[in-house]
Amino acid sequence: MSLIKKNLLSFVLFFILFQNIEAKDIEITSHNCKEKEVNQRIEFKSRYKYFFFRRTNHKKVKRIDEIIDENGKILIKAIMKSTERGDEYLFQKFHRLLITDKEIHEVTCVVGKESGKVIVYNFCGEKIKEFSLKSEELFEKYKF
Repeated sequence: MSLIKKNLLSFVLFFILFQNIEAKDIEITSHNCKEKEVNQRIEFKSRYKYFFFRRTNHKKVKRIDEIIDENGKILIKAIMKSTERGDEYLFQKFHRLLITDKEIHEVTCVVGKESGKVIVYNFCGEKIKEFSLKSEELFEKYKF
């Protein structure tokens, strides 16, 4: 009798703990993301490099891309650091944001590697998909 009670008690506990396991896998998304209005804000910060207390011709440039919704909340933020030497503009990591149609594209590519990746978000800031492309194609399509 006590063995049946223990098994029944363990079964009831197991059932209570795992009854909503299917509900945890359901994704909750709001369907008004396509009607949402977002804007892109781009900010440049630059400062000169110094050598023995003298300013050189080299600059450190930081580009900050932000996607902002209508309430002023920052959804996605990307920072790209580079160096400007006279006419040259050098960067180690290409990282930009772009709004296309009803999607936000985040492009990341490291210089010297063969491929980079594109992450696609909806206007609510939720990740939809991610795919990789060759670096040459990324630079041609997203370098502006």
